[in-house]
Amino acid sequence: MAPATPAIDVVSITKVYESGQEAGVTALKGVSLQIRDNEFFTLLGPSGCGKTTLLRLIAGFEEPTEGHILLYGDPIEGLPPHRRPVNTVFQSYALFPHMTVAQNIAFGLQMKGVARDEASRRVGEMLDLVRLKGMENRKPGQLSGGQQQRVALARALASGPRVLLLDEPLSALDLKLRKEMQIELKRLQTETGITFIFVTHDQEEALTMSDRLAVMSQGEILQVGDPRSIYERPVRRFVADFIGETNFLTASVGSRDGAAARYDLPGGETLIGPPPPDGAGSGPVTLAFRPEHVSVSAATGAGLSGRIQNIVYFGTDTSYHVQLDSTGTRITARLQNRIGTLPALEIGMPVRVQVAPEAVQVLED
Repeated sequence: MAPATPAIDVVSITKVYESGQEAGVTALKGVSLQIRDNEFFTLLGPSGCGKTTLLRLIAGFEEPTEGHILLYGDPIEGLPPHRRPVNTVFQSYALFPHMTVAQNIAFGLQMKGVARDEASRRVGEMLDLVRLKGMENRKPGQLSGGQQQRVALARALASGPRVLLLDEPLSALDLKLRKEMQIELKRLQTETGITFIFVTHDQEEALTMSDRLAVMSQGEILQVGDPRSIYERPVRRFVADFIGETNFLTASVGSRDGAAARYDLPGGETLIGPPPPDGAGSGPVTLAFRPEHVSVSAATGAGLSGRIQNIVYFGTDTSYHVQLDSTGTRITARLQNRIGTLPALEIGMPVRVQVAPEAVQVLED
């Protein structure tokens, strides 16, 4: 069976913004990416990494300096935004304050010349889809932030785009509403079967909603994968550091034994982990492991020796910050708060830190 045609195929895209100086600003550097049909795909990265630029190129608000973009196999560069089967939901929602909810949703349909009866039918479908039935005659100023966002989504979905672009649409919402809308967005994507491309700098949003995500930095894509693989098996230090909380240690590669290797830390202690990646040189490597994969016990038995510097209670879990004796590095262990299971540890107490070999990731940089 032939592989399915990607919804979006980004091929070696470079985008340079001319600034009047001798060299312009390069926002994207030879980016290639395939986004599947009926996928919730997230572009994740810090401000200035190029994620919004890539979204604007797909939408047609910008044109690439080099490279091509295909939508279901058809090239779209050069097409104006209104001729692309793509709609965008912006951070500001951009609702017309003088129009009702129904009029806002119908606006795009009217611009495309859809008959009034058909437009009315689609508006009703969209109101049901975003769960705003009964609010069609309200103005945007009479709605909550979450309701306004649903109207913006309904308006974007009403014309039946093949791809929906979402440019940080949750950033203006409070924490509780943002979490609710994360679930709603994933529901909408599943029910409509439309490819969603979501831009955010929020790691939790990306992990919660995405089928797959791309982590970006300085105009490049560093890693693409499903949320679990990105979180548990990052390949670059930036990815491990940007996605959640991570412990890092610098070590040299010692002996190897099949699927495991010994890593020597400064000061003489060792840690067991997977073999280093292919092509790794003889110099030091970076070991990464998540706080929830670290255990801490009284200073007896195996493990790295250290001393507790701080204890932070978070309600659902407790973090123990331990300074290692051999390297001076501070390691965080996060233990879930279950009745009767937390160790009796205090600040200043000497402890041992244990990390399971399968929890250790050896990074390329």
